[in-house]
Amino acid sequence: MGPVLQIVLALVAVVLAAFLVPLLLQLRRTATAVQALAESAKEDLAQISRDVHQARLEMEKVAGLVERSLAFPSVASTLAASLVRSAGTLLDGRASVWMEALVTVLKMGMQYFKRPSAAEAGKENHDG
Repeated sequence: MGPVLQIVLALVAVVLAAFLVPLLLQLRRTATAVQALAESAKEDLAQISRDVHQARLEMEKVAGLVERSLAFPSVASTLAASLVRSAGTLLDGRASVWMEALVTVLKMGMQYFKRPSAAEAGKENHDG
């Protein structure tokens, strides 16, 4: 190998090293920054997960309260409908239908008051 070729190869190696060293240093800084970002994102996602879980629990409470508050009007409307239907049949002389409607209404009322509260039902769902 001639001396000119050796000089050219040496210059190429120097130039290559001059570009590779800063590139490797920048790559190291970038990797450190990515690692810090990943750790920060992990902490943020853990907090977001806790917040979402808390929001879900609150929504379940609200849904239970809404369900509970709408249950009585539903029972009352069924009661009113039964009374209207039974009043018509009572006027026709069929008292057995009136008694049947009264028993149905009493059953519905008993079921309403026997139901667990929304908070108790929510606890059972989360404990089990």
